Amino acid sequence: MSTHKGAGVLLQGLDNLPVQVPLAFFQSQASLGPTAALLWINLLVCAQTGRPVRIGELARFMGVEVSELEQAMVVLASHGWVHDEGLVIRLALPESSPGEGAAETAVAVLDEEQASFEWLVNYYATRVANPSPEEMRKLLYWMERRQVSHEVIAVAIEEMRAGATRPSFAYLEGILRNWHNQGVRAYADLVERPTLAKVLQHKPAEGALTAAERRWKEVFPDEFDD
Repeated sequence: MSTHKGAGVLLQGLDNLPVQVPLAFFQSQASLGPTAALLWINLLVCAQTGRPVRIGELARFMGVEVSELEQAMVVLASHGWVHDEGLVIRLALPESSPGEGAAETAVAVLDEEQASFEWLVNYYATRVANPSPEEMRKLLYWMERRQVSHEVIAVAIEEMRAGATRPSFAYLEGILRNWHNQGVRAYADLVERPTLAKVLQHKPAEGALTAAERRWKEVFPDEFDD
């Protein structure tokens, strides 16, 4: 490969690719470090293609540890390349302030626990009603502090709907409290204790599923694999 003195090398781009990286980013890579720089580019790809990101999955793609990505995210935030808004990470140029939409784009960055909680909130809203902020806090409490999986809480929601004339969050917590006292944390624990959840009982015939189980097969198909 030969070039004229000081001319550098001309590169030909790839057609039909939507991702565009601002020139200012290339001038800031040295201060960010390779991991943070590569992380920002990956986040930009996801943002511009409308793909949410799970940190564990992204760490595997990049070939680094999750802890290294978390440190890189701190670096990006401290240099103004990202604004952390909870479940949404907003990408921005350092000289722009939050709210200057022309210089910003957003990508949902979800770890597995966040994604499970978001799913559970949507499930509760669909099957019962939109949860209040206090009810959302309690759902998160059962997942984080009591270590009850979102699948188990979803079964409890169905149990509440089947057993309560007037479903209420207090009724739901009563079910969860009873199951938790009996060691139920994961869906497999309920399968091992078939008398606990009425909605998972009483198959009408061998190989056939109840209405609740058909619903469960749609939601958690992996649990019904032969």
